Amino acid sequence: MRVVIALLMMASAADAKPIAETPRPDIQVAQSWSCQPRKTCSAISSCEEARYYLENCSWGGKLDRDSDGIPCESIC
Repeated sequence: MRVVIALLMMASAADAKPIAETPRPDIQVAQSWSCQPRKTCSAISSCEEARYYLENCSWGGKLDRDSDGIPCESIC
């Protein structure tokens, strides 16, 4: 009986993946974007950043010139 338990423990330990390799979709990486200073589309490096400004900053609407909900259309 002890041998079987020991073998099961060894097998499950060998199959286990380290925590660092397991993706966590429920955890988001913090962004360093801020509403200050104001930015223009030429100073924005990604569509995600442009969307953040549109949704979170009082001046973000200026990034969506045609008011279609898509900021910085040359990027997005």
